[in-house]
Amino acid sequence: MILFLSLVVLILTGAVVVLFAMLGELSSRVPAADEDARRRLEAIETARTGRRPDYWPAELAHVAEQEYALVLVLSSSCSSCEQIAGQVSRLLDRGPANVAVVVACGDRSRGEQFARTHGIDRGVVYIDVEGAWSTGEFGIDTSPAALLIRDGRLQSALLFWDLPAVLAAVGAMSVPDKEEVA
Repeated sequence: MILFLSLVVLILTGAVVVLFAMLGELSSRVPAADEDARRRLEAIETARTGRRPDYWPAELAHVAEQEYALVLVLSSSCSSCEQIAGQVSRLLDRGPANVAVVVACGDRSRGEQFARTHGIDRGVVYIDVEGAWSTGEFGIDTSPAALLIRDGRLQSALLFWDLPAVLAAVGAMSVPDKEEVA
């Protein structure tokens, strides 16, 4: 009987060791939820960079006229967008004229509610029902997205999780090209 129990304990010990090894392997493949991961930016592969939209919604018409503008695309059904909307609200308090927000949503009332709830309705906001404009004009079908518009054309599109990180990156991108300065 003791031999049998010893064998069972040995098998269970081996199973626990294998289980912990598998958990270690799994954790090494899952991205860390630390500050560096949150500040990560990714280029949106589907974006139609270099494109000038066929039309600008009235709420965003001023964007096409600026040398540089930042258009943030948030979705009313995106949990990351919920967190970023608070950061956007604080940004709008500073009143930058070259920042606009697009809220992609299933219906207008849901988009308006999202903007109101997060305090972004006091800035330049376009409610993009079903994401028709952002997807149709720029190929942006993910959020939160930051669109850097240069002279009315999409220069860059980034997927982001932290507004200060995207503002720093966009600031670096908005420096005129060296050929233009010379």
